Amino acid sequence: MINSIDENYDIVVIGGGAVGSGICLDATLRGYKVLLLEKDDFGSKASSKSSKLVHGGVRYLEKAIKEFDKSQYNLVKEALKERAIFLKNASNISRKLKINIPNYSYFSLIKNYIGLFIYKIISFKNSLGNSTFLNKVVSSYYFKNLRKKNLKACISFYDGTFLDFRMIISLIQSAFENGAVVKNYCEVKNFLYDDNHNILGVKYFDKVKNEEFEIKSKVIINATGANVDNMRFLDNETKEVLTLSSGIHIVVSKDFLSSDEAILIPNTSDNRVIFVLPFLEHCLIGTTDNKTFYEENSKVKDEEIEYLLKEVNNYFDKTLSKDDILSSWSGIRPLVKSDKSKTEQINREHSIFTSKSGLVSICGGKWTTYRKMANDMMDYLIKQEKIEKKELCKTKKYKLVGNKQKKKNLEKLTSFYPISKKTKKSLISLYGDNSTKILALADENKDFDLLHERFPYLKKEIEYCIKEEFIQKPIDYLARRIGLCFVDKKSSLELVDIVCEKMAKILKWDIEKKEKEKFEAKEFIQNYF
Repeated sequence: MINSIDENYDIVVIGGGAVGSGICLDATLRGYKVLLLEKDDFGSKASSKSSKLVHGGVRYLEKAIKEFDKSQYNLVKEALKERAIFLKNASNISRKLKINIPNYSYFSLIKNYIGLFIYKIISFKNSLGNSTFLNKVVSSYYFKNLRKKNLKACISFYDGTFLDFRMIISLIQSAFENGAVVKNYCEVKNFLYDDNHNILGVKYFDKVKNEEFEIKSKVIINATGANVDNMRFLDNETKEVLTLSSGIHIVVSKDFLSSDEAILIPNTSDNRVIFVLPFLEHCLIGTTDNKTFYEENSKVKDEEIEYLLKEVNNYFDKTLSKDDILSSWSGIRPLVKSDKSKTEQINREHSIFTSKSGLVSICGGKWTTYRKMANDMMDYLIKQEKIEKKELCKTKKYKLVGNKQKKKNLEKLTSFYPISKKTKKSLISLYGDNSTKILALADENKDFDLLHERFPYLKKEIEYCIKEEFIQKPIDYLARRIGLCFVDKKSSLELVDIVCEKMAKILKWDIEKKEKEKFEAKEFIQNYF
């Protein structure tokens, strides 16, 4: 049975990743009536599988200089502006990060210094700090595991880092708070058309309710990332607009890096760069960049892991093996189709396409420029007279949910509760000022019990995430609310049963439903992390 909903929308956004969430917020703040549909959990694809960097792109700048490529230069310039806005509006889930480049020749030291100097000039008033030199002795002190043979010095610069899966939730909550309707686990199955084959709505299936719905809208936006072409094919378009690229990351113990600063490996065997970053009390290493094909959930390949290990081990004394990997994951980048032979050569610009039916698709770009992509989409819709003009863009100065209080204030507010320093740090880094809501919830029943004695998470976090963060399944919580799957596969598997029991109690699952959710969560973690 199909449920036809009489309510009409100005905009329906398909895709709850970085771009879809950004468009949903921008449109809602401008005064439009918006519905966001995501077929799985919000941010469950590539948007939660990034390198966790808010950056202009030093490697794009290098290409711009080497190849006299103005488009690459413009991309860096735009991204550096957006970096400043990003860090300001999401101040609790993002921060500036010092990144160090080890140099093993004086030529590379001079070259990198000049490049970073240009990078700073381009950022201008949005610069996060000056580049500094660390001689061999100081570099070896700060990074004890860094290979010392032939090391001349490290040169440092600043970019940003953030929790991508938390950023998605912050965007979704901000849109919801301002009146948007947001639905996860709702898959668009088909489009609705008028007699002239102009698109006027969507037919979607709610996987949780097990029901199908039809709704109408003035504009349908396809912001489905790697799935953009598949949605266009559903609309009877035949031309591909994407080139897909796979990127994997591995996570190891924080002891490997032993620093709150990052290292950029500047010269791999195939002329790429690799980042070694601090991430949730662990060490994140990535990424790869290889042509791939669309998969619903992509798996990490052995050769990709071997590539990362080989390149990283060239720069460190204590080498890594597969046994050191605590978790790994793969994401698919939706790049705009290009005649370049290698995906790392493709510009990270974004493009907007309108099908004959009126379906509007957006692809390309990167996390740092998500806000600009959303802004460009809304301006495009108005210019093309697909929607009437209402208010101007407000996202430049809009503090996202969870980021309105300063961290210092939060530390004071949370100090009144009987929780450990580790739990306090975890709450603030994950939820920002919403951590006080969780603690107030715990205080109601004087229930400050931990989910497990080995971890800093409170049981009440699950209840909060069900009420406020749209979780429907255990994997939503374990992967994209606390990020445990991304740093520790084994521990995530251990916690599945505990999380399921808690969710079953709150959501009133029967035994069959509870066991089904346990099985699905464990199977997903085993296969995709």
